[in-house]
Amino acid sequence: ILLLISAALSLVPPLTMIPYCAAGEVLETTGLGLRADSSNIAALAGTAILFFLVSIYNMGAEKGGRLKPGVYNFFLLLFLCCMFGLLLSYDLFGLFLFVEMVIGVSIILVAHNPIKASTEAAFKYLIITAISALFVLIGVLTIYISTGESNILHLVSDLEKRILLAENPRLLLFAAACFIIGLGADVGLVPFHGWLPDCLPASTIIVNGFTAIEPIPLILALYRLVAPLYRIYPSNVILALMLGTGLISIIFGALMAYSQKDFFRMFAYCSIDEYGHSLFALSLLSPIEAQSFIIGQFYLISSTLAKTGLILSLGSIYFNAKSTNMDSLGGLIEKMDKTALSYIICAFSLTGIPPMSGFYAKLLLFSFSYKFFHENGNSNLAILIIVLLVCISIISFVFLTRSFQKIFLGKSQTNIDVKGDVPILMWLPTIILAAATLVLGIRPDLLLRLISPI
Repeated sequence: ILLLISAALSLVPPLTMIPYCAAGEVLETTGLGLRADSSNIAALAGTAILFFLVSIYNMGAEKGGRLKPGVYNFFLLLFLCCMFGLLLSYDLFGLFLFVEMVIGVSIILVAHNPIKASTEAAFKYLIITAISALFVLIGVLTIYISTGESNILHLVSDLEKRILLAENPRLLLFAAACFIIGLGADVGLVPFHGWLPDCLPASTIIVNGFTAIEPIPLILALYRLVAPLYRIYPSNVILALMLGTGLISIIFGALMAYSQKDFFRMFAYCSIDEYGHSLFALSLLSPIEAQSFIIGQFYLISSTLAKTGLILSLGSIYFNAKSTNMDSLGGLIEKMDKTALSYIICAFSLTGIPPMSGFYAKLLLFSFSYKFFHENGNSNLAILIIVLLVCISIISFVFLTRSFQKIFLGKSQTNIDVKGDVPILMWLPTIILAAATLVLGIRPDLLLRLISPI
């Protein structure tokens, strides 16, 4: 109850700030480098709403674990505060601090599940992200030592600071590479994704719901660190690193998800695919960076909405059937009709089927990607990229609809006894998330008008 009340109260600040930020006003703190504006208010509100919905789900699904209830709730609320801080911070050291706090709390939450696999997964997560933290810190120190400035906005606006960085392109490119490697590992982008397919099956279904939200602040933090460096020194190396990481994640994630039998591992690789799409959209930095930011953030929020609905639906299936093997399931649509409905809607959104929000997000991404490469004199590459993205969407459609068929249709291969759907506190949030993808698909302007670059 305390967690739900706290999550409800956390909705108040971002929702009350929306009218001001949408009107172009800036709300910031002096000295802390925290700032709410039109570039982050949509992500801030989206994070708060998703956290609230997962908190409702938590009321029906949480069955305890290694952490005592009070400690568990404390870490979840700390997780939310750190995500807020990460979205609001424009200070290099502040971003580093909040990134590491978000990851640190995530590791603790993974280990909450009282099984051996969770400890092993949390340790693997710790090792990979400890190395990634070193890269992020090196990038931060490189910029700070070179300029004596930690405020990102001042780095871009101060001509003297810009010149200092532009005159040292190798240092600037080195810092950009460190940020991409460090935060890429934290998000789970290829080739730094090793922890993600192990952590999802090892975590509790609730923790999976909460951690599905964290890519919003993490991916936007990566953009906030790298995009200013590109503005200062427009190098094709930065574009190649960002676009290449995104594209490899898209291809690898979809192909690996296709071959999975465990639905949590399938979702993990599907998530890598979606992270790649979001990063790819945000990486189209030249010559029309403003559009890439709007499209990238819209895609990121839309896909996180659908992914959260999907992972909570999978959690409900595991809650009732006690199995993650899709081959052993079947026929659940008769007993879990509400979960089946939310699952297929969220799956269709991720694959870009109209009228879900994922369709509009992919339409924007495809059209802008073609425009970006075409205007940069690469018409053949533009066509190749679009064909590749369409093929990946088809693969995603195949493995997600196949998972629906295996789980909800046909006949079970084992004697799994499911007596009915999950409690209302579990299926209601998934239905709300599915409805939200429909609303945003029909009225994408509701979200798009809240997003603009600074």
